[in-house]
Amino acid sequence: MTVWIHSPFDNLPHEGFRKQRYWLMAEAFAAAGDTVVYWTSDFNHGTKATRKLGTTVASPVDLRLVKTRPYAKNVSLTRVTSHVAYARRLAREVRDATCGLAKPDLIISAMPMLGAAKVLLDYARRVGARFVLDVQDAWPETFGRLGVPKILLAPMYRVAKRLYREADAVTGVSERYRVIVNRPDYRVFYHGILPSSSPSHSPSSLRLLYLGNLGAGYDLATVIAAVTEDSSLTLDIAGKGPREAELKAQVASLKLADRVRFHGYLAAADLAALAATCSVGIIPMRDDSWVGLPYKLGDYLTAGLPVVSSLHGECGELLTREGLGAVYDFGSPESLRRALANLPMGSVALPDLLRADLIYPNYVEFVKGIFNG
Repeated sequence: MTVWIHSPFDNLPHEGFRKQRYWLMAEAFAAAGDTVVYWTSDFNHGTKATRKLGTTVASPVDLRLVKTRPYAKNVSLTRVTSHVAYARRLAREVRDATCGLAKPDLIISAMPMLGAAKVLLDYARRVGARFVLDVQDAWPETFGRLGVPKILLAPMYRVAKRLYREADAVTGVSERYRVIVNRPDYRVFYHGILPSSSPSHSPSSLRLLYLGNLGAGYDLATVIAAVTEDSSLTLDIAGKGPREAELKAQVASLKLADRVRFHGYLAAADLAALAATCSVGIIPMRDDSWVGLPYKLGDYLTAGLPVVSSLHGECGELLTREGLGAVYDFGSPESLRRALANLPMGSVALPDLLRADLIYPNYVEFVKGIFNG
């Protein structure tokens, strides 16, 4: 069958980043003999730069890029208007693509973004395709946590409820989203992780690694405070974001430049090299963030790093149950230091429930079983 997969925010392997959820999903459908078209933005959400892919590598997946207005901050009016324009552009691209592409039998859309998922639901209904919504992040709940008044989010809530209600199936990355999906047939498939061929790290000290966005949702101040209080700790930060200048100023004022290092946004090879020198991955997020299992977890475990997280709930339970790490209390440098002191060092083994080579073939089998059963 012909499968369309849509995800505007994932990195692409063509750019030198590790394969993420939706590209791995696309490859799994292709391996099952399906024709796969992968729709995504021509703007990289992580680097905040327009993609320049050049000649793409050979792939069983047909890659389609949707022109996107750039934005500099994850929380901004510019990003909102970019998403609105993106949904309209996607609608035109999908309509025009039907002249050269086979009609899809199945459309899978990541959640978020809402407007684009609605476009694809409407299109699926017009052409008689099945539609699956895959919940990667909780929108608009995440915006409510950031202080946006609920009355302003009312249109987004209506769209989200319609998507949950009318999709032929709803899957997601976390049990936490079951309460907002409100469907008994909701099925969880964790982020699948491809382990490194030889994960190893040999740090000379307790060297912490944080990778990802440097935004308000991540409590790096507590991590830096723990480094300040314990001279045996160092911190490597691989990422960019709106708080980068503020964090660098904090590090400079504390005279920590030799123990807190900023590396920018790294491609897979450079990130692997950095991770090999580190000993622990850090997830400094609030429990009310609506994040179940963040992508950061996969990046750390790919490198064989144990993880310390301030997400309790599903993420924390997974770390402790599977022997992958420990949990600390958000905002508490003392709690973080205690968690690190009790953390067994050395490479961790990836459990089956997080292995990409098992998760995505099972995803394909599950979706096909629903529609062919």
